[in-house]
Amino acid sequence: MNIVTAGMLVSFSGIIVVCLGLFGILPNTTQTLNYVFIGIGWVFILIGIVIRIIGMKLERKNK
Repeated sequence: MNIVTAGMLVSFSGIIVVCLGLFGILPNTTQTLNYVFIGIGWVFILIGIVIRIIGMKLERKNK
């Protein structure tokens, strides 16, 4: 799997978690747990962005 594709998958999974947290689909007992889910989703989004940037730099370097 290409590293850029892996970064996109990580970002998309983070986006899905954030959306599920915002719409209240994820099972949560308190509002704090909802914020934790949204925070975890943002962490995945940011990690995916970093992975994609690194992958694009590596591809550009190889060409």
